Amino acid sequence: MQKEIDEKKKILLEGLGFEQTKTNMFKKVLDNGDAAFWDFRKTEKGNFYVSLKDGDFMKDEDAKQLSEYTDFRKPNSVQKTKPTLNKPVYVPTNVPSESVVLRGNEDAIANVVKRRRLDMIAKVAKDKLGEGILYHDLGDKIGFEPSAELIDMIASDMGDIETTVVEHGTHRHINPETADEFNTYYAIVKAIDKATGTTGYGSAEQVIDYDEMKKNGRCFSLTLAIRKAERNAKERLIPVPRKALVELIKTLIMENKK
Repeated sequence: MQKEIDEKKKILLEGLGFEQTKTNMFKKVLDNGDAAFWDFRKTEKGNFYVSLKDGDFMKDEDAKQLSEYTDFRKPNSVQKTKPTLNKPVYVPTNVPSESVVLRGNEDAIANVVKRRRLDMIAKVAKDKLGEGILYHDLGDKIGFEPSAELIDMIASDMGDIETTVVEHGTHRHINPETADEFNTYYAIVKAIDKATGTTGYGSAEQVIDYDEMKKNGRCFSLTLAIRKAERNAKERLIPVPRKALVELIKTLIMENKK
């Protein structure tokens, strides 16, 4: 009998939106209708590929630019790259915790985004400018919001960013007018920039999907709550407002397409 992959890999894949279709086989339908797969049936390291809507497969070098690949590989990799002239090197120092020195400014963000394959990001995005990949449109009341993948890209480039789950649990909400009840998982995460001592907290809630639990015996609500809380905490370390950050990304991709 085939041995299943370890639980840590499963949790990470679920947090990235993948669902297990069979033993050691995981699938995620992308926003544009293509399907991404992680296959661990032949190797513990896993094979990643993307099946296109037209029946063909995405080129391997293009598929490996997607966050579904890089965000899974990143925790298992050790960065040993040498410093380059266009990427500043930050040396951790004993800066007091009350310091408000922040990194991740607009120039630094522009540099890390430009180093990625912007043409591939635009190709798979819903609006061809990054929606669904680098940011999400949450409607008129909230507007555009940076994705967890984008914040991870920026934080990874900054380096020395550490996150810790401070608290997680369940909440029960009751609408006083309709008596409707909603059960949620909540999470509070602390992020610290170890190069400057700056800290930030983020929280998030996710409605518990009982239908998914009943149908498939699983639930991603806690994973998603932690993932979103982690993003919100890291955002506190980036001195660019979220709406301005999204506009910066859209502008970079538009300039790249010209």
